[in-house]
Amino acid sequence: MAFKQLKDLIEWITEYHEILEEQYQTLAGSQKDERMQMALSFLASREHHLAEMMEDFLQDADDDLMDSWLVDSQEFDLRKIPSHIPECTGCADIHDVHKNILQAHKTLTDMYELRSQLAQNTREADLFRELAANQQAEARLQSRDIGRLEMY
Repeated sequence: MAFKQLKDLIEWITEYHEILEEQYQTLAGSQKDERMQMALSFLASREHHLAEMMEDFLQDADDDLMDSWLVDSQEFDLRKIPSHIPECTGCADIHDVHKNILQAHKTLTDMYELRSQLAQNTREADLFRELAANQQAEARLQSRDIGRLEMY
């Protein structure tokens, strides 16, 4: 069983967004198609924004809440983050990129929903429900903007 504090999970989530940002930046730099470059650069900037938001949240969060212990079998080992991120190495067009971002968001949303169900108190459950809602909103925003890019 993993015995980690909530702040460890928030750091893991921040790292998840940072790795996605790096992945999208690298892919953008390797693309010849201008739309793909724009789409991947946009996604990298959104992931950067999400990582910064998580870092800011961690700085401002209630220490008592962040020091809460998570007791379950999930491992939030930073070295294992890449195995949780869907790679977009075969992304040949905007549809592939879109499918990849939806999978990345689903991974986090599913984890947030599970964490809200496993929460030991109302504050923790509310936090994870809010994170799930925010993740779903971000997925919609990215899908909308990728769709707009594809139309033009």
